[in-house]
Amino acid sequence: MFKPTTLFIVLIVFLSGYWFYSNLTTPQGSKIKVSNLPWQITVLDADTLRVFDMDIGQATLGQAVDTLKSEYQLAWFDNPDNSISLEAYFLRVSLSGLRAKVVLELDTEGLEIDYLKSNSGKPEILASRAIKYPLDDLAQVLNARLIRSLTYVPATNLDAELLKQRFGQAEGIMQLDDNTEFWLYPQKGLIITFSQKGKEVFQYVPVSDFERLRKTVLVTIEQSRKNSQEQ
Repeated sequence: MFKPTTLFIVLIVFLSGYWFYSNLTTPQGSKIKVSNLPWQITVLDADTLRVFDMDIGQATLGQAVDTLKSEYQLAWFDNPDNSISLEAYFLRVSLSGLRAKVVLELDTEGLEIDYLKSNSGKPEILASRAIKYPLDDLAQVLNARLIRSLTYVPATNLDAELLKQRFGQAEGIMQLDDNTEFWLYPQKGLIITFSQKGKEVFQYVPVSDFERLRKTVLVTIEQSRKNSQEQ
């Protein structure tokens, strides 16, 4: 059963929007600090970024499971550039009272493609020409894999001015189309995908890895333009 204080916090979150608050005041006048907010980013060093109580670059998949407290799915990708990537999908996460999806990109060092294929489910060819393989049978085996990046997709659509208020002015903006922009925050290890029609997406990496993330955005933009020209 909810305590009165807990109920108050939930009402604030859902009626007023938790994005405005880092601290709440209860009807009794006491202060409550709200944690796990997407702008609460700490750059521990060039190779470690703390967000949502996880140290991106140092934390493992197993530690993320303990923090997120959600079931997840694993998959690996055979990419068109002959690289491979490994991701964990948490589809029903609750952080600071609001639902979200979280995707973790995991380190692939030392993983053999033949080993992955022998433990994979049915492959799926994606629009990017990457091949996706389900990998749930290796969940426990891959628990110690380090987190390279974290993608956070809140269920709630967010206002541009509110985002600017919390994150500050982006150091760079890249246009995907008339409805979608990428906001770049290299000093925070963050790229926000702001959409007029869809969900906002937050991508976090250690600051030393920001250029890699920026290049993925460039590839996305180039592919989108190419697809538009072919139509």
